[in-house]
Amino acid sequence: MRIVFDAFWWAQGPHSLRHVLREIVFAWHDRFPDDQLVLVTRTKHDVLGLGDIPEGATVVDSAVWPQGLFATTAVRDAATDFRADAVITHNFAAKIERGVSCVYLHDVLFESNPEWFTPIERAYFSFMKRCVGFADIVFTSSRSEAARIESWTKAKNVRAVGLGLSTELIYCDPSVAGYHGLTPQSYILTVGRFNPRKNLATTIHSALDAGALSVERPLVVVGTDRADASQHDRRIQEATAAGLIIFTGIVSDSDLKWLYANASLFVFLSLGEGFGMPPVEAAYFDAPVLTSDLPVFHENLGDVAEYVSPTDAAAVSTAIRTLVEHPIRRHKANELAIRHDWIATVAAMRRSILAHARVPA
Repeated sequence: MRIVFDAFWWAQGPHSLRHVLREIVFAWHDRFPDDQLVLVTRTKHDVLGLGDIPEGATVVDSAVWPQGLFATTAVRDAATDFRADAVITHNFAAKIERGVSCVYLHDVLFESNPEWFTPIERAYFSFMKRCVGFADIVFTSSRSEAARIESWTKAKNVRAVGLGLSTELIYCDPSVAGYHGLTPQSYILTVGRFNPRKNLATTIHSALDAGALSVERPLVVVGTDRADASQHDRRIQEATAAGLIIFTGIVSDSDLKWLYANASLFVFLSLGEGFGMPPVEAAYFDAPVLTSDLPVFHENLGDVAEYVSPTDAAAVSTAIRTLVEHPIRRHKANELAIRHDWIATVAAMRRSILAHARVPA
């Protein structure tokens, strides 16, 4: 098969989108080495200069911007030029003359919960919904998100194919010296930003209310820096100044792996996710996990986490206090690795393409 990939984010861009794109392409190459892969990128020179494309893959570039227009026009044109059997775009579907048009639609939270997004974001994201009908197959990460896509769009054929654990995170060496003076089991960990959906302020206030934080056991917040935190309420500012909260900003994979593996508790109280990878990663590295009581987390974590309503601050505080005093480690790394595997994801995608196209495997 000849597959044309929307590789707009290959060399740079949002970490999560770039990560998913690259994991899918490399897993596809490993699992189906006889398939011909074509990567349509923004800047061919930069991509080739990185030296990290799959062996034998073809790289073409386009100056089209932004990604929504790139996916629907540049990828479409490449599909015609290369007589593709299938195209796989991200979020924005391409209308092609031959072959199978596939889009990996990460979520449509902007439809179900528009209050979490700015007017500009909603206007741009609405193009995803308008062009989803171009796709013969819509891939997404979870059954929960597949149901949302079916409810809020006119997608014709939605398939939940999962996401794999980050190979870069799993196989990197953890920081030898730990993270900035922290010692194992001496901190609570969370990941997030100050926006309504991530619910970070509730996480912080609930941890403070629980009486679980001290200089000896701070709350470590990955993904947000101290400058951003300084824009928020006085209680958070004072707790940060007192050393009860440590804002790290973005950290390396090596640091994140150490932080996951040595946390006394990982807390993730997002109000909505298409998948929600951080608690899965934390559980893989055997951190006790407290997360939101949402269907998507039950689907992806099962019995390897404790659940709480993310909007019930008192219940969150009680759960944090209980789990700090009596941590639960379930040692389910193997189970999670099997459940969230990139090879399984791309195999499911390819089976769907073949079934739609009715071509020999």
